[in-house]
Amino acid sequence: MSIKVDFEGEKELQALFKRMAGKGMETVIVGSLSMTANEVLNKSKKIVPVDLGTLKDSGRVEKPASVNGMWEVKIAYGGAASKYAEIVHENPNAQHKPGKTYHFLKIPVDAARATFATDIKRRILAYLRLKS
Repeated sequence: MSIKVDFEGEKELQALFKRMAGKGMETVIVGSLSMTANEVLNKSKKIVPVDLGTLKDSGRVEKPASVNGMWEVKIAYGGAASKYAEIVHENPNAQHKPGKTYHFLKIPVDAARATFATDIKRRILAYLRLKS
């Protein structure tokens, strides 16, 4: 189960990625996308419903990749929990322990929307400052 999301400022961010990739900065792009996506995953793991822990343990961030000239990073749950990850994520009527909820991936993704592009740009600029 994964969620595809478009973010505010994505076009500008993709343009920055294209300029940087042309200068051999793919490592910076991958690192920045990975760190930001891992923050979202960590927030998600705090609210994912837990029974045996299989669903929580299945959360992952895949290595960012350039697809058709656009950079993307996938945050997903599944693996051993693939049969029920989406069911748990989408069921508003399920009973969960306090602090755990359905939409456990959507909630932190939605919260990250407003600052995702800015956070990545900040990480890239910090890296570039360290290198100079």
